[in-house]
Amino acid sequence: MRKTVLAAALAAVATVASFALPASAAEMKPGTYEIVTRGNNGPLTVTTTLGKHSIENVVVGDNYETDYIALQPMKDVAAKIVADQTLSVDTVSGATRSTTALLRAVGEAVEKAGGDTADFTKDTTPIDPNTLPLSTVETDVVVVGAGGTGMAAAARAAELGAKVVVLEKMGLIGGSSALSGGAIAAAGSKAQARAGIEDSPEAFAQLWLDDQKSSVPGGEDGYPEVERVKALAAESAATVDWLEETVGLRFAKPRPFGFGGPERAHAPAASPVPASGRGSTAGGGAYVISALKKYTDARGVPVRTNTAAYELVTNAAGDVTGVRAHDGKNRYEFKAKAVVLATGGFARNVEMLVERAPQWVTFTDWTASAKGSTGDGLRMALDAGAAEAKDSWMIGLYLVPKYPILASTYTSKDKYKDRVFVNERGERFVDESRPYVTDPAAMQGQVWAIVDGSDPKKTEILKRYLTYDVVVHGETWSELGRRMALTNPSALQKTMDTYNADCEKGRDSVFGKDPAYMKPFTTGPFFAVRVLPGTGGTIGGVVTNERFQVLRPDGSVIKGLYAGGEMANRPFYNRVYTSGTGLAVAYTSGRIAGENAAREQ
Repeated sequence: MRKTVLAAALAAVATVASFALPASAAEMKPGTYEIVTRGNNGPLTVTTTLGKHSIENVVVGDNYETDYIALQPMKDVAAKIVADQTLSVDTVSGATRSTTALLRAVGEAVEKAGGDTADFTKDTTPIDPNTLPLSTVETDVVVVGAGGTGMAAAARAAELGAKVVVLEKMGLIGGSSALSGGAIAAAGSKAQARAGIEDSPEAFAQLWLDDQKSSVPGGEDGYPEVERVKALAAESAATVDWLEETVGLRFAKPRPFGFGGPERAHAPAASPVPASGRGSTAGGGAYVISALKKYTDARGVPVRTNTAAYELVTNAAGDVTGVRAHDGKNRYEFKAKAVVLATGGFARNVEMLVERAPQWVTFTDWTASAKGSTGDGLRMALDAGAAEAKDSWMIGLYLVPKYPILASTYTSKDKYKDRVFVNERGERFVDESRPYVTDPAAMQGQVWAIVDGSDPKKTEILKRYLTYDVVVHGETWSELGRRMALTNPSALQKTMDTYNADCEKGRDSVFGKDPAYMKPFTTGPFFAVRVLPGTGGTIGGVVTNERFQVLRPDGSVIKGLYAGGEMANRPFYNRVYTSGTGLAVAYTSGRIAGENAAREQ
C-alpha cells in the first residue's frame, strides 16, 4: 500500500461548514473516524472528522487509486460533502468508483459515530417543470446532447449558417465520446493518404460486415443493414477530413486498433500513443470534443449545460417544431425548424435495460458510458410517435476485473487472443482470438481469466488480491478448480490439459483458434481472475433513414426530427461491436444530421 499525493492534496480540503444539521438530527459522538473501504484499484482509507451534527473534515489516506485520474474528482467530492453537509453528492464520470468509495466511507463513519446517514441526504423529489417560469427562445436548430454526435451536428449546422442552440443536461459536455479513446475508424482519409496507407471504404465495410458474423445467436433477422453499413463506411473518410480541415482537429498517423488489423484508427495527435502502438489512450476523446467546442464557440453557438430537455413540441400534423427544457429554476420552449436528438443510449437506465436487454442488467456498473446515458432522447422520440428499433443490445468492449490493475495480468500485446477464459463449468466458451469476446461472456454464469505463474511481476500483483471472488490460485489445475467453486471442479483440469496439448500440436480442437495465438499455460502456481463484461453503451434507439431523419412505425418521416449516435445505431450491428465504429457512427451521423437539419424548411 502506498501514500499518494491524494492524501496531501485532500488533507486541507475540508473545513467546518458555515451551517450544521438541526438539533433534532441524530447526535454523533464527535471525533475522528478512519474507514478502510474498497476503492477502484484496492483498499482506500478515508478519515472523517465529525462534530455532534456536522461533518468537519474529510481526508483520503493510504490507497491504490490513480493520482491523475482520481485526485481532482475526489478533492471536489470531499469539499462538497463538507461545504454542503450532504452525502447527496454526484459521483464523477471517469472516477466513479473512487468517488463512490469516498462517499461510502464517509457514510460509514457517520453510522459508526452513532449518526444517521439519512440526516445527510437531501430531498431528491423530482422537479415539475410546469411549476417553473417559462421563457420562449426561437432558433433554427436545437441539438439535444453535447457529446460527440451532438457537437458534430451543431458544428456542421452552424457551418452552413444555421442558428443553433445545444442543450446538455449534465454540467460538462462530451458525454461518452469524451471518455473514449477518441480513435475514429475511417477508410480512404487524407490522413491515410499522407502516411502512404492504401485503404478503401469497401474494404472497411467488408471487415465490418465480416465481424458481425461472429455475433452471439438469437438476434433479430436483418441486422446489420448491409447498405447502411456500406454508406456509413463510405462517409467515414469525409468525417475525419472534415474534423481535420474544417473543425481544426489534428490527427496522428493512422494506426491499427487494439485488436490489430488495418491502419484505420484516427486518433487525436495530442493524445498519447499507447505502448502497443495500437488503438488509443483512455480519455483521448476529450481532444475531439475540445476541437468541436472551440469551433462552435467561434460561431456563436450557445451550449446550455445543466439544462435537461424533457419533451418534444409537435404541431397538429405531428411535425416536430421545437423542444421543452428546464434548468431547475426556469423552463424554456425552444421553437425551431429542426431538432437533433443526440442524447446517447440507455446504459445507465436499469428500467430500460430490463425491458430491452435484460441479459446485461447485472453489468450496469461496468459500463464506460457517461453518467447521463439514461435514454432521455429515446423516451421523448417515442412520445412523439417515433418507431423504436428492434432487438436492442449492448456494445460489449472488454472483460473487466474487480480491480483495474488486475487487467494487466491477463492482457497481452494481442489483447485476449493468446489468453484463455472459462465459465462456471470450467470450460472454454469462445475462440479468444476473435476481436471481441465480451458478448459470449455475458451469456455465461461466471467468467474467469486463466493466468499461470510464468511472469513474476504478474504473480506479485495477483497475490496481493487473493480473495474468493477476485483472484484465486492453486498449485494444480484441480486445486484451482476447487477454489473457483466450479460446478465441476475437475473440469478445469480437462479443459487445460486439452488446451495445452492442442498448443503443442498447433491446432485448437475445440474452437479452431488461430495457431499463432496458441500459447500453453504450464507454469505453476495457477491463477483465475474473476472478470465481468464491460460495455461501452447501447445498440438500439429509433428507426432512421440515410439522412438520419426519424421515422414513424409506418415508415413515414417525422418532419423536423433527426437522431444520431446511440440514438440511431441499430442498423450498423447484429450482436457484436466492431472496433472504432462507435465513434465513426457518432461523428458521421452527427455531421449528416446537422447538415440536413440546417437545410430543413
